Amino acid sequence: MVPPSSPKDKFFEKVINPYLSEVMKQCQDIEMHEGVLHTQDVQGPKKDGSKKARLEAVEQEIFKCQGMVEHGLSANHSMITEFICEHKVDNKDIGDITFKINDQINHLPTQIYDLQNQKIV
Repeated sequence: MVPPSSPKDKFFEKVINPYLSEVMKQCQDIEMHEGVLHTQDVQGPKKDGSKKARLEAVEQEIFKCQGMVEHGLSANHSMITEFICEHKVDNKDIGDITFKINDQINHLPTQIYDLQNQKIV
């Protein structure tokens, strides 16, 4: 293996990937207070308790998030279903409406002809 401080690594860092140093930096929180930009290093997770207890806490958090997502999906599905039911039009109704409109369209030229040829008394 190549030692970490070899010239090959420095070449890679400076020439091949000039942004590697930025990527490798520790994460920072950036906040703006009263027009002044404040940066603070992000602290890692606190290690309280055993691994098992921490994993159970993470698992509970995941279950809580999954529940929120499921409730959101359920609400979205019910809203879509309600919208579809409210705006659903029966095909028979559409056919009847189309027939009535065509009937009126066919009747209008005769009414126009009668009005044009009407004698004023």
